[in-house]
Amino acid sequence: MAAPLAVGVVGLGIRGFWIAQMAHEGKATELVAMADLDPEKLDIAREHFEGVAMYQSGETMAREADIEAVLVGTGDRYHAGNACEALRAGKHVLVEKPLAQSFEGLAEIARLKRETGLTVGTFLELRQGTLWKRVKEIIEAGEIGEVLAARLVDHVGRDHSQFFGRTATRTRESVVSLVVQKGVHALDLLNWFIDSSPRRVHAVGDLRFFGGDRPADLHCSDCPEREECPHRLKRTGGLARPPIEIEHGEDFCVWSEVVDVEDVTFANIAYASGAVASYAEVHFAPWYGIHFTIYGSKAQMDVEANHDTGQAWIEITERYTRDQRRERPTRDTGHGGADPALIVDFVEALREGREPVSGLRAGYESAAIGIACRESIDSGTAIDIPDVDQV
Repeated sequence: MAAPLAVGVVGLGIRGFWIAQMAHEGKATELVAMADLDPEKLDIAREHFEGVAMYQSGETMAREADIEAVLVGTGDRYHAGNACEALRAGKHVLVEKPLAQSFEGLAEIARLKRETGLTVGTFLELRQGTLWKRVKEIIEAGEIGEVLAARLVDHVGRDHSQFFGRTATRTRESVVSLVVQKGVHALDLLNWFIDSSPRRVHAVGDLRFFGGDRPADLHCSDCPEREECPHRLKRTGGLARPPIEIEHGEDFCVWSEVVDVEDVTFANIAYASGAVASYAEVHFAPWYGIHFTIYGSKAQMDVEANHDTGQAWIEITERYTRDQRRERPTRDTGHGGADPALIVDFVEALREGREPVSGLRAGYESAAIGIACRESIDSGTAIDIPDVDQV
């Protein structure tokens, strides 16, 4: 058995600590270093990860730590910078989604990967999930024929817990759009199922439900109308492993005057293969989950993962006979152990010199659709997506 891959983790929020725990527990990796700008986060890390070296910046860790790869768990706006720092320091890199928030950031990561020959992975772990692997298996078996078109609806009904309009993601100063921040998971699956590269995106979107005239500094916890508000915050922070409690996000009012990120987006996507798709992301939906309709030359496949009920199913409808069959391959609609499997695949990929299942292309093309949505909404025009191999 090959020796574990020595890794460092940069960014110690809830997600970063979870990544660190997986790297610490996993047999494929050895957690050697951690980095964060916040001294308090480093103190928490020292308490739970004895013997791991601590650094006050990801750049210093990438340059000085005795590691082979950097796992990036920082905020979205820092992903591209942290990834490029690691690649320039000669380290492989596995980046939390989205891979970057701009075409320029995506292109720089792609160029550095080509120049260095290092491995780039993206935390798009749904490809490792039982439900979604089964969907891919059905498509590859030819059961629905050639994939001609698809429709994807991303219902984001996070009423009480982590609605994106109450944290830093409520303004475009922090996120390009919620399609880039949230939608890349589902969009990556869409790209994977169609098995082609997105080439053009035309999108519309607006702030239709949230936002309003409440003060920018109004916090849910201090609001006199809190008990009557249907979107009052119910905290969900903290981790069981490592057992820590840290502040997770903010509790700003979702009706604030500074909320300026679309809470609904509709996009049409054209692929290199000729396939076409539509994507909808609705943040005021009454439920939380994903629904796919995939139109093949032989049959139609509908797939639903309802996070509220915990129900997941796949239904195949044959074109001419109208015969239907339904299966429920899992009751897990979330990550369900997919994160550790993704890390193992990343390590095996760099050892074998191959692209990870969730590699550069997956990260590039899912984020590129979201970035194109932003530019299309702003310009009112269709946006072309550059080929990852040509940037």
